[in-house]
Amino acid sequence: MKQSRNLNTHLPALAFGERAPYIDHSVYDMRERLKFVLSGVVEYESLICNDLFRHHCATLTVNRTNIVATASTPVKAMIGQTNKSTLLIPLFGRGDLMANGNRLQWQASQNAVFLPNFSGRSHSTDRSILMIGLDLRKLESVALGMLGISPCSAPILNLDLPREIKLHVGGVSFEAVFRQLAHLLDHYSLHPELLNQSGMEDSLYRNIAVMMDPKLYLDASTFIPNESYTSRLLDRVRQYAQAHLLDSITLSDLEQVSCMSRRKLHYSFLLHYGCTPMQWVRSERLKLAQNRLQSAIPGDTLSKIAMEHGFTKLFTFSNYYLKQFGELPSTVITRALAR
Repeated sequence: MKQSRNLNTHLPALAFGERAPYIDHSVYDMRERLKFVLSGVVEYESLICNDLFRHHCATLTVNRTNIVATASTPVKAMIGQTNKSTLLIPLFGRGDLMANGNRLQWQASQNAVFLPNFSGRSHSTDRSILMIGLDLRKLESVALGMLGISPCSAPILNLDLPREIKLHVGGVSFEAVFRQLAHLLDHYSLHPELLNQSGMEDSLYRNIAVMMDPKLYLDASTFIPNESYTSRLLDRVRQYAQAHLLDSITLSDLEQVSCMSRRKLHYSFLLHYGCTPMQWVRSERLKLAQNRLQSAIPGDTLSKIAMEHGFTKLFTFSNYYLKQFGELPSTVITRALAR
């Protein structure tokens, strides 16, 4: 039996996009809107009077990842087979879902649901949900890389069947994590060109990987790759850095090349080279700059050579150079030009 409600009732807040949401007054419009991230929806039906139905929605694409913030009055849905995989993170409300014959429940502050290639039916209360369309190969690759395991290794996440995902594990609140990520999405949404360069997609996938199997990462400190394997990974990082010393290099770049987590990469460099990865890059750039200073020709300046090697501040460059080689770079270039 359909419920009645006060016309002044407000929907729960969207995860992002409250400033200019899409507003739908019919379940048909809602269905068309959500095809952006969730294909295969055959039919929505309002569980209250149709005149009182409301749906608010905001959509973003970060690189190739589709993200939807959706809020609606109570609805039920019949969902046909979809070839997309979706993570549904509730921020308000609750609902039941029958997916591929499995009964799943989602509820704010308790459970999210992971839905790979599913069909089924669902019903919900008033709700606000963050929906993320997932590339499962990318998710698996990110999960392996965070543990320092080769991307070619066997899968470690259970990505075959729909299932519930806990939003709180130990002292970690994944609900709080994704609320914060949604807050960042909201700020970047006004500048989509920055959003694609912000590393947000990588951050989303990393946090989703941890949420999918927290124990895998809580126990990650017990995973110690053998020495030869670690050496091969470090060689790969050093070769990449050597080839790009005159380009912009970030810690995220080195992390991706190494297939290690940031923590493991940091620890491995300290263990093998006595410095952090970015300190090692700086040292190699200083060595390159030293050769350039020693072969300086008329027209070369200290500022020019410093900038060529990634040092935007001459004072900083001089201090690092003095510390590493025991003399000022100005002394070196003066000596070279006097020959």
